[in-house]
Amino acid sequence: MYVCICNAVSESDVHSCVAAGACSTRQVKAACGWKPGCGSCTRRFTEVFSQAMTPSSDAASQVSAA
Repeated sequence: MYVCICNAVSESDVHSCVAAGACSTRQVKAACGWKPGCGSCTRRFTEVFSQAMTPSSDAASQVSAA
């Protein structure tokens, strides 16, 4: 699903940037080539970024099992 239609940035793009080492919204935006647009994506982008920064429960359970 798209997070930002103006810049054609998807949830997958945000998660990929975080997985590649982006630690801030600014770094994700730079990696995606995000340019200022209408601004309607701000809330959704923040939500998706927060989800990407939070380890999934599956990954956490795999680490604790090891």
